[in-house]
Order: sequence, then C-alpha cells, then structure tokens
Amino acid sequence: MFLVYIDELAQLLERHGVTGKLSADDVKVHLQIVDVMDASKLQCALDIIVEWATKRQLQVSVNKCNMLSIGRIPFL
Repeated sequence: MFLVYIDELAQLLERHGVTGKLSADDVKVHLQIVDVMDASKLQCALDIIVEWATKRQLQVSVNKCNMLSIGRIPFL
C-alpha cells in the first residue's frame, strides 16, 4: 500500500525531469545544475513536494532538509 501512496510523487517529479529517491519518510532529489533553468527545475521539484505533502496533510521538516553542492555553480 505504501508504494501506491508515494508512487504519485515519484511520477510527478519524473514528469518534471527530476530524479527522486523515496523511502518510508524521506525524499532525496538529485539534479545536476548547469544553468539557471536547472535551478528553476529544482525549485519546481521542491514546490511539487510541498504541494503533494500539504494535500495529504503531511509536513515537510524544513530543519532536516539539506543540500549537497559539488563543484562550483557556473551561473552565479
């Protein structure tokens, strides 16, 4: 039943070109950011996650969110 529940979120992220790894209470989003459009795509993915969680009366624990940046950001 759990897989059916979160499968919708995985499909939403995939439709927007973002790779998401989902587990019991965790979502990891992977995206290589090369330009401003990629950064916009990441923001869209984060908005999708928040909207999906809000619709299901779930909370996103912002203080547990992290970002890993490898290399330099070329467009800044």
